[in-house]
Amino acid sequence: MSRFRGLFLLVSATLLAAACGTTPPATTPPEGTASPDASGAPTASPSGAPVASPAAWRDDLSMQEKAAFMKDHVVPPLTTAFQAGDAKKYATVGCKTCHGPSLKDTKEALPHLVMKDGKLTCFAEQPEVSKYMAEKIVPAMATALGKPAYDPATHQGFGCAGCHAVDMK
Repeated sequence: MSRFRGLFLLVSATLLAAACGTTPPATTPPEGTASPDASGAPTASPSGAPVASPAAWRDDLSMQEKAAFMKDHVVPPLTTAFQAGDAKKYATVGCKTCHGPSLKDTKEALPHLVMKDGKLTCFAEQPEVSKYMAEKIVPAMATALGKPAYDPATHQGFGCAGCHAVDMK
């Protein structure tokens, strides 16, 4: 799971955005980075050359390759998944949907989940949203990244903690 945390920290620090950021991203990207397009994803390498979207996710991709991959391989299926649950709320899905307007790590931008007595409390507190996220959003994200979805029997795979911070109580 720490591999995913590091990955999301790296990607979201400069690229992606969503549910609860505080400050809009700077209009001028930091020196040595590419200018972002309207989605917040860089459109070119620092040299100005366009960045091709990799066919598969790898942790060693450059920031621009990660952004291109997310834009091409993550945003489309997640748009479908989110809009199937609430087309009005998710009329527009992009980097900011998960990383906030400040392009934070998802674990900072998204609501923290609480684990108590070995269970996530959100399933009791917000059962419909939690079930939808677990059954539709998590598998869509896992598939987009080419990762196995979380298996409750083995406690392995990409699950809620792939994007959300989980606070133990």
